[in-house]
Amino acid sequence: MTLRVAVVATGLRAGGGIARYTAELLAALERRRDVEVLAVVSRSGIPRLDALGPGRIERLVVPVEGQLPLSLWERHGLDRALRRRGVQVVHGTKHLLPRTRLPTVLTVHDLVLLTWPGQFRLAKRVLLPRWYRRCLDEADRLVAVSHATADRLAARFPDLAARTVVAPNGMSTALLGARPEPVPGLVPGTFALVVGDLSPRKNLEVLLDVWPEVHAASGLVLAVAGGAGWRSAEVARRLDAFVAAGSAIRTGPLGDPQLQWAYRNARVCLFPSREEGFGLPVLEAGAFGCPVVAGTDPALVEAAGGDAVHVHPDDRSGWRDAILATAGGPRPAPRPAAALPTWDAHAAVVVDQYRAAAGGD
Repeated sequence: MTLRVAVVATGLRAGGGIARYTAELLAALERRRDVEVLAVVSRSGIPRLDALGPGRIERLVVPVEGQLPLSLWERHGLDRALRRRGVQVVHGTKHLLPRTRLPTVLTVHDLVLLTWPGQFRLAKRVLLPRWYRRCLDEADRLVAVSHATADRLAARFPDLAARTVVAPNGMSTALLGARPEPVPGLVPGTFALVVGDLSPRKNLEVLLDVWPEVHAASGLVLAVAGGAGWRSAEVARRLDAFVAAGSAIRTGPLGDPQLQWAYRNARVCLFPSREEGFGLPVLEAGAFGCPVVAGTDPALVEAAGGDAVHVHPDDRSGWRDAILATAGGPRPAPRPAAALPTWDAHAAVVVDQYRAAAGGD
């Protein structure tokens, strides 16, 4: 039986991890023949949807833009449009679901809206945590992107455990298949790579605290690939001082060709985050044979699969010593392709949840 599924893909508009997740999921669903997909997309997300190429995915274009209007419309205005299009199951790919009597599946990327609300702007801090909690309660099935996220969800909301399954994110097909391009300003073998924004949860402060010693001992440049993030002014100020001194560089967000080059040419990849839902850069670095020093958050440990050095996020001397030792050691072999999680495997679990939500076997 073919199911007609609406995938709420408005996260494509913003870029970042949820945009990558949504694009990869849509591509994997399109490769199957047991689902028909209707992508709910904003006008600003259409280019990313178009980039998937011609295919069978239909689209429903949302009539509003802007985060708050978009969230309100998704939550309160989408149900009637989905029913008119003959949808049987609705899949929310970020933090929201429409208010609907249709069967629903919600992807749980992390609990950061609930555990770190203070790093967001006022409207998001006030409204979205409450909406997210309601959507978690309302969803017929929940798909956690890691065992760490599922465990965190169950510890906070035990009643949700029975409705939760784990489907690890896949390794990006676009990143694996990209043709590497050098990043201006970076010299192979001379830099330590950080992939992510500067928000408090990412904990770049621990790297900035130890970087004068690391740079003096090794000559390594700290290369930060990512945007500013919320509540990041003080971290940005400190980082910019290192940039001015020649011991750091801010590349901004990197496209897949340059990101692959950075992983291949970094001496070490650093990921001191305090809380993650999956830890994608840890997985990506391992795929290209870049040694990793990461925090002890369970998602990072899970993503590394035993191939990283883990240091508590507040252990400054531990970070200094681990960076110097790892950067000065041998480069590991890339993780074999057969050992990497795939988006087709993720989609297979997701489709099983569609059927479970719809009452199928």
